[in-house]
Amino acid sequence: MRTRLLATSAAIGGFVLAVKAYERWYFPRDPSRLVDADAAIVSPADGRIVYVADVTEGRVPISVKGGSEIPLDDIVKGRPRPMMGAHIGIFMSPFDVHYQRSPIAGVVEEVSYHPAAYNHVMGSMFLRNLFRIQPMYARSPHIVANERNIIHIAGTDQDAYVVQIADQQVNKIDCYVAPGDEVTAGQKIGMIRRGSQVDLFLPGLAASDLPGVSVGDKVKAGTSTLLTRC
Repeated sequence: MRTRLLATSAAIGGFVLAVKAYERWYFPRDPSRLVDADAAIVSPADGRIVYVADVTEGRVPISVKGGSEIPLDDIVKGRPRPMMGAHIGIFMSPFDVHYQRSPIAGVVEEVSYHPAAYNHVMGSMFLRNLFRIQPMYARSPHIVANERNIIHIAGTDQDAYVVQIADQQVNKIDCYVAPGDEVTAGQKIGMIRRGSQVDLFLPGLAASDLPGVSVGDKVKAGTSTLLTRC
């Protein structure tokens, strides 16, 4: 009995130490990123692409409840948004780097934080992502319900909306930019704690304009090119 108790205590102690090591050293890692000079748009986050959709008439053709498409304004909350564009969802597991980077060069036009009455856990998306079950966004109410921060960046030829979506276990959303700031492609603009999601809305583009972007792809913030310069 004593041996079993000692083994159990050792296992619990080892688990606690592993969690603390993860929180202190692994999770906050911030590797340097080199942006391709030919990139017009880069990924804003590390993670796996869970949807790529064409927004038409202000609606995103994915369904998380009731079988209906999602109004873009339910994801990119706040001001009225453009009615057409390409919309990408990137799921970040607890093992991904959690810093967000600007997808384009430009000027920050808007930063708006939107709290939520309740943050849903992203467990369904985590499991569907882990086992590659399609669609990976099914049963994921967090896409529209959870707290989020919207960063609108206006570029010379292209605007971009970065949506930082918090998980239930998130400590907080960090944002490092403010309206009026000039940013370069690949520049750090924020961080979300633990597993989370980042969406990118690109007005005026279609999914077919991003031939290198597919559901299931692993991407890295700043280094994965979504669109090259003409």
